[in-house]
Amino acid sequence: WIDGFVGGASGGGLLLVHDERLLGLVDDWLTGVPAEAFTDVLPLLRRTFSGYEPGVRRTLGELVARGPKAGGPGHTSPGVPGFAPTPDRDRADAVLPLLHLVLGTEALV
Repeated sequence: WIDGFVGGASGGGLLLVHDERLLGLVDDWLTGVPAEAFTDVLPLLRRTFSGYEPGVRRTLGELVARGPKAGGPGHTSPGVPGFAPTPDRDRADAVLPLLHLVLGTEALV
């Protein structure tokens, strides 16, 4: 699943470079692979990450070596990082005018 999730088709690793939460999820998953299964997973990981441009691989290595920023988007905290406990209706509703414009529909009152 890792190749389909963060492989070349999904931005060639740039998604991981720019989204620390996603990089943190992948890093947590990878560090949670049991030692006895890691050897079996390694060829899949190598195939996935070898498809990335050299600069992307280097940047990912630097990000992983640095670790998540304190309090930043990759920071581990209770709950799901980056998500509020309840939806923000005002933020969600803010997209409606643009959505109606793009779809060519009229806003419902």
